[in-house]
Amino acid sequence: MLPFALLLTACSSADSEGSGSDSLDDVTITAADAGSAPKVEFDAPLELPESTAKVVDEGEGEGAVDGQWIRYQLMAVDAVTGEQLGETYSGIAAQTLELNEQFKSVDPALYDALIGAKAGSQIAYYATPPEQASASAPASSPQLLVVSVQQVKDKAVKAEPAEVAELEKAGKLPEISFDKDGVPSVKIPEGAQAPEDLIVQVIEEGDGKEATAESTVKANYAGWNWAEGKEFDSSFSRGEPTEFPLNGVIEGWTKGLTGLKEGAKVMLSIPTELAYVQGQGDASGDLIFYVELVEVK
Repeated sequence: MLPFALLLTACSSADSEGSGSDSLDDVTITAADAGSAPKVEFDAPLELPESTAKVVDEGEGEGAVDGQWIRYQLMAVDAVTGEQLGETYSGIAAQTLELNEQFKSVDPALYDALIGAKAGSQIAYYATPPEQASASAPASSPQLLVVSVQQVKDKAVKAEPAEVAELEKAGKLPEISFDKDGVPSVKIPEGAQAPEDLIVQVIEEGDGKEATAESTVKANYAGWNWAEGKEFDSSFSRGEPTEFPLNGVIEGWTKGLTGLKEGAKVMLSIPTELAYVQGQGDASGDLIFYVELVEVK
């Protein structure tokens, strides 16, 4: 359930010169500045009989419960050598996962540590390697994963029109503008944070057929990430609208476009949990879309 960690396949290396440790109580985590991985210290090699997770530093606020979402950053360290293998802190957006029965069944140790975790918590997670696929495959080292909980939140819902109007009046929504050829660009208000919920800001009402969650539509659109305002996709650059079923796209599109009429033009602000949960390059984190609903079939 931690996709970044699953990509790491560090092979066993030389033994560490340290005396070693057999407890997560010996792990210390020191937070760093935003955009940098924390400092993790332990006496390598760290050797535990099974995968184990523990809250090393407790955050503040309400603890997470089943059904909520965790936004987090992650660092992986070779538990044998103490060597850093990779991190997500320098990425454009936090990772995200849902605390649910599926997660619990796949990774019960980490699930138990995250239940009750608060924003700001630092979790040390000793992950034993998977079994070797074959006798010839190199053995993998266990990993110590540092999970930094950034936010605990409920799943996003579609904001009511009054909330959208309030955010717009306060200047907290992205502004869409167009060049002479009608190609959109976005300006993100300085200091503004992405809204917690799905925002559907109607720029122009449509007057045609109304879209349902089962409709197939044609749309011109462009998408940007909130973190950098960087465009990651645009049908305008391809010169023609894209056709797709509304039940086959990200949840933010399904919920955001359902109920709109053919001809509508809207700005969508979509939280990660309703977009690409694991991120897809620049399409990571909270996203912004401008959409022209060209046709509803």
